[in-house]
Amino acid sequence: MKLLIISDIHGNADALRTLLNTIKDWDYIWVLGDLVDYGPEPHIVIDIVKELKPDLTLMGNHDYAVAYNTDCRCAPELHELSEYTRNNISLKLLSKEQKAWLKGLSLKHKTLMNGSRIYAVHGSPRNNLYGYLRPELSLDEIKLALTDKIYAVKPQLVDADYVVVGHTHIQMQISVDGLKVLNPGSVGQPRDGNPKASALLINLKTWELNWLRVDYDVESTVKKLSSLGLEIRYVKWLEAILKSGAVIK
Repeated sequence: MKLLIISDIHGNADALRTLLNTIKDWDYIWVLGDLVDYGPEPHIVIDIVKELKPDLTLMGNHDYAVAYNTDCRCAPELHELSEYTRNNISLKLLSKEQKAWLKGLSLKHKTLMNGSRIYAVHGSPRNNLYGYLRPELSLDEIKLALTDKIYAVKPQLVDADYVVVGHTHIQMQISVDGLKVLNPGSVGQPRDGNPKASALLINLKTWELNWLRVDYDVESTVKKLSSLGLEIRYVKWLEAILKSGAVIK
């Protein structure tokens, strides 16, 4: 039995289709949020995900921002780009029904799979939508992010064996006091220096982790961005990020 975990598709239907068509071999699929913004086809991404009928689809900070027409509170270096693409792509292309569907997504999910307790969230247990779990954080910062009882005198790690998160767009595996933290990276806009769409496939019988990277047609995605009548500097900005797989200010 295999669990495919994907996150941060960000309107990139080309990357999503290619990844799904390449992998194929899964029994369960989880989507950890951020279906919209940045990419040219957020409306199509939502339709693809709805048709997939994932076993879990969580809300990301960008999904929340589009659903409620509010700020995404994302990283400062990309905040301007995020706001621009929300107003000029996502809010224009999504239907009322799609925005309502985003409002109905869950913020977190706890479950037991083959004897292991899994806690799934877009950001972090402490801050479901906006919290970042990065490997370069100090141990104390990571432990704080891994508690969901924020008013406890001595915050404890969540009661789980695995915590799976998205949000950073970077594949990650760390262990804290026996708790394993996994991030599948980003399907639509990787930021770890590798522009290939990323995902994580878990063998639930052995708990073997298969970190996946898949080539897709980036030029097709850029052409679609260019066809939307966006300001050229934003198209070039997005193109640089997609082709480098890195944060470009």
